[in-house]
Amino acid sequence: MRREKLVKKGLSLTLSLALVASLATGCGTTSSGSTTSKDGVTTIRVGSGTTYEPYCYLDENGDAVGLEYDLLKAIDEKLPQYEFEYQSLAFDNLLLSVDSDKLDFVAHQYSANPEREEKYLLSDETYTVFDTYITVLADNNDIHSLDDLQGKNVWGGGVTSEVNTALVNYNKDHADNPIVIVNSDDTTYEYQTENLKNGAWVASISQALDVAGYNKEAGTELLKTVGDPVTSSLTHYIFRKDKQELKTAVDGALKELREDGTLAEISEKWLGGDYTGTSNESDE
Repeated sequence: MRREKLVKKGLSLTLSLALVASLATGCGTTSSGSTTSKDGVTTIRVGSGTTYEPYCYLDENGDAVGLEYDLLKAIDEKLPQYEFEYQSLAFDNLLLSVDSDKLDFVAHQYSANPEREEKYLLSDETYTVFDTYITVLADNNDIHSLDDLQGKNVWGGGVTSEVNTALVNYNKDHADNPIVIVNSDDTTYEYQTENLKNGAWVASISQALDVAGYNKEAGTELLKTVGDPVTSSLTHYIFRKDKQELKTAVDGALKELREDGTLAEISEKWLGGDYTGTSNESDE
């Protein structure tokens, strides 16, 4: 079984699910859209991102790579009853695809919030710490807190992101002079830096470890983070409401990967350190 799954993993992660479905033979489609083969292995449709380095992005060959994909593959290897098929989508399309039953669960550094907890199932096991900060050009000494961003353009990521929610909530308390929130699907640091330089926005909200990695790769300090965390949370997988059995299985596999050190190894590979946090600790 393990050899068979490794061969399947050699397929391009960006292979469309429609094509997979059309080529599949001897499989039955369940009411939820997943398929079960003759040997009882259920295909699970998993979604992740395309531009968020180093978590989930497409490399120069168009292959989906990053922490999210490596961890999902490690989880799949522990679950012989499932075969994960991956779909790479823009961030704001991921939850929409869960809503429309096109995906069974998604992975994109999601944090818990009341809206998500009401609408979806969230994994009990968490896998990374996600703290974000105000990010500006390295020579900008005028911005120190969210209050300094009032009336200014600030990049908040996608409209469904935790950062965007935090900025919207800030604006509710500062309606007389709110932050002007700019959203986009492109989350690369090259894109952020370009728009900081051309004045499209004065700041973005990013992880400190991501900014440090970007500066290291560039060979110079292009960006810096300032002030206190804008958001601080742990990350979860998000499942459709009818996927309790799948969620339980993924939680069990993820717990094993934490205990055997694989989760920390994947974090070290992609993030340069152990940023896995403590499983089941409370989100802030």
